[in-house]
Amino acid sequence: MARRRGVRGFDGAALRAARERQRMSEEELGRATGTPTSLIHAYEEGRRTPEWGTLNAFATALSSTIGELRPGQPTTMEDLRCRAGHNQAAAAEAAGLGRSGYAMLEGGHTRTLKPGVARKLATAWDVEPDDIVRAHAAAVRAAGEAAPVLQGAVLDGLADHFGLTPEALLELARTFQDTTGRRSS
Repeated sequence: MARRRGVRGFDGAALRAARERQRMSEEELGRATGTPTSLIHAYEEGRRTPEWGTLNAFATALSSTIGELRPGQPTTMEDLRCRAGHNQAAAAEAAGLGRSGYAMLEGGHTRTLKPGVARKLATAWDVEPDDIVRAHAAAVRAAGEAAPVLQGAVLDGLADHFGLTPEALLELARTFQDTTGRRSS
């Protein structure tokens, strides 16, 4: 079973502050959004994190923005996709990419975003192409350097498969990283 997760960067204190600015009780916000009061309380206390649809409903009901409920958080491609209610398969189709190619792009592991892909996603998600470009840049920054995946049994198995020593395979991987612009470790 897939684990459901809430919106990255959500701040329960920001939700409470927005609600109080509107002089709205938890009960009133619950009625306006169809959210149980106990759940609103859990969001504000930081014990739970809402999904995108709920966060959108809160922002609307509180005459607020999603950014105000996620202070200091850059908007990534995952954020835009989830806000539009799409899964990765739908986003890949809209972009004209394979599922894994799209996942690499969204995760910031594909460092180049083609303008045509940005336009297609912007149309599918009802945002501007520049929003996609900024979100992709945020995903690239968040991804940082590549995680070391060549280690332990994985390294030994791959080295054996290619008839190399583990050290030679690591050197090959570092050379590849250097040619793609990523700093080797």
